[in-house]
Amino acid sequence: MNRVDIARFEFDYDTTWSAFITDSKLRIYSRYGGRDEHEPDARLSKASLLQTMRESLAAHKTAIERAAVTPSANAKAEDVLWHPEPKTSRTPLDIPLLRKSHQGCVHCHQVREYALLQAYHDGGFTRELLFSYPLPESLGIEFDRGHGHRVAGVQDGSPAAGLLKPDDVVIRCEDVPIRSEMDLRWALQRLPATRDYVRLLVAGEVRREVELALPANWRQTELSWRKSARSVPADWGFRGAALAKFERREARLPETGLAILILSIKPRGLVQSLGLQKGDVITALEGDSKERSLDRLRSDMLRRFAPGDEIQLTIRRGKDTLELHGSFPAWSTEESTVP
Repeated sequence: MNRVDIARFEFDYDTTWSAFITDSKLRIYSRYGGRDEHEPDARLSKASLLQTMRESLAAHKTAIERAAVTPSANAKAEDVLWHPEPKTSRTPLDIPLLRKSHQGCVHCHQVREYALLQAYHDGGFTRELLFSYPLPESLGIEFDRGHGHRVAGVQDGSPAAGLLKPDDVVIRCEDVPIRSEMDLRWALQRLPATRDYVRLLVAGEVRREVELALPANWRQTELSWRKSARSVPADWGFRGAALAKFERREARLPETGLAILILSIKPRGLVQSLGLQKGDVITALEGDSKERSLDRLRSDMLRRFAPGDEIQLTIRRGKDTLELHGSFPAWSTEESTVP
């Protein structure tokens, strides 16, 4: 990634695999790839990739035909043939902390990690930066994985409910032509933080434009699978690990449910705010005791709380069960480099 133009070839840097379909001028017809907290390739399929390739080739043929007729007609249709192009170029080496500290090959996830650290050290880090490339499910849309951007189902009570239906095909989002699920996610990623609606062009029984209202926190997704999450400037102040079954039995804890042992602490961040101690076992977050890893617990906290919000943890300390209350700490990190 060292000298890749990340302004043009913009994608989710935590994903397993991504592809761009371009013409000879590097105009992008489609982005393909993406993942979530499940299996790395759960959102990918040979069938959907072939569908995206076929649609991109058809768009390229249209571009050639229009250019042969009149250049002005081709220019008029650019917004529906190619993805919007950046006004400038940019590489990972344009991130000051990366350029100063990193040696050798730059991996995809490291680009995002340095971007997060740079935002913090520049005083521009916000909670919204944590949640990138929203899933179609955030709009209530479930896509057919064998097609890529054809609606398979619509969630009740969601923004898409009553506006989209199975077998509709999303073909444009705002000014972005949609030929894959990742195209839609990229289009959603580009929406201003203040936007409370999104426009989709949909092909079904009739071609129509729909406007979906965006609820609060609609961008939020699970973070624990993202390698870049290790560089989020959240000051936890402790190291911990989920207890194994034999350790639960020794501690007289249920065999299932949340059980995160505090292995070591530093008197700062969440530890200082709540009064956590080494040897404490976290057994619930805001009364929710479902079983999860430490990374998943941290992801849940990042999704639910901003600095200053009241937070409650239930812990086992020796034989006692305690409720700890405090404020989620301000963003803080001493790190300026990425492993």
